[in-house]
Amino acid sequence: MRKTSRINNKLILLILLFSLATLFIIRSAVVRGSGLPKVTGIPDIVIFLSSFGWEVEPEPVTTKNVQIPAKFSPVYERYNELQKKQGFDLSRSRADIVESYTFRVLNHPVGTDNDVFANVLVSRGRIIGGDICSFAVEGFMTSFDGLTHN
Repeated sequence: MRKTSRINNKLILLILLFSLATLFIIRSAVVRGSGLPKVTGIPDIVIFLSSFGWEVEPEPVTTKNVQIPAKFSPVYERYNELQKKQGFDLSRSRADIVESYTFRVLNHPVGTDNDVFANVLVSRGRIIGGDICSFAVEGFMTSFDGLTHN
């Protein structure tokens, strides 16, 4: 009877350790951003934007490398709040150099004269943030779904 009790205790301990290790692995994967949309090129970014209903030109207006600030200013904190509302968090990429793609949005209901753009930030093959915006005098900035305003 005593031997069975030891085996049960060892089995329970083994199951507990396995469960904790599994949770640690899952948490580590999430923290590294594995749930972020994966892209291998510009066509994937266009497809990502179309998943929100946006029609964009097939080639970006601009492509450049930008550095996410190591320390966020109040303006950048506000921008990151917009990112968090849409499932991203730029604080995970502080001080990183990332790719920025800007596409002209062709079907935005407010857009006139093609003044609405989609900005997409990519790091290590994953979309890490971005926005839909207008640089017009009375411009705006929203999440990719066009609903959450900054």
